[in-house]
Amino acid sequence: MKDRYAQIKFFASNYSRLQGLRLVPVGLLSLFVATWSNTRQGQLDGPLTALLVTILLYWLIDRYYNRVFGQVKQTPSQRKRETITSIAFGALALLAFALDTAEIIPVCALGLVFAAALFADFWHATRSVRKEAFATFPENFAASILILIVSILPLFGITWWEGWGIKSQVTGVFVIVGIVIFLTGIWGHIRITRDLSTVEAKTDEHTL
Repeated sequence: MKDRYAQIKFFASNYSRLQGLRLVPVGLLSLFVATWSNTRQGQLDGPLTALLVTILLYWLIDRYYNRVFGQVKQTPSQRKRETITSIAFGALALLAFALDTAEIIPVCALGLVFAAALFADFWHATRSVRKEAFATFPENFAASILILIVSILPLFGITWWEGWGIKSQVTGVFVIVGIVIFLTGIWGHIRITRDLSTVEAKTDEHTL
């Protein structure tokens, strides 16, 4: 990123979403839920245990980032915007899941919501670096395109999940989402570790 001010602004405004390891337990939870759903288990003790483990891992990862990289407080407007966005996409996800369960439409509505959420996150995060958006924060954009594609493939008669031994498209999309989120998280952590180290080195050389 050529503009130092834009680089600092980008990291300051997107500090929490750039902490990639936060996504790793979420991706693993999605994969576990997909596996559990595909085996048609009737009891919920497995998913509930996985959810508790996910929450614990997320808390530990949060403490790790706070200890190693410090904290950046969000402004009230940022918190409000993210809360509203989360509620809106949560409601859309519930509606999409109902549509997929009823098999009303030939595409995976839940996958479309996931893709839209990832793209919205990419678009919002890169406002300050729009000209370098794809080089700066490419993973969410790439992930949204991939999930969009696998969600609409049935329109072309391609039931890709059957070749994987998966019983439904929704379960297959959960597998894709889990893998994508896991890899995105690993990539995000590598980037924040590398780029923040670069920023610190430059700051030591030049007083702002």
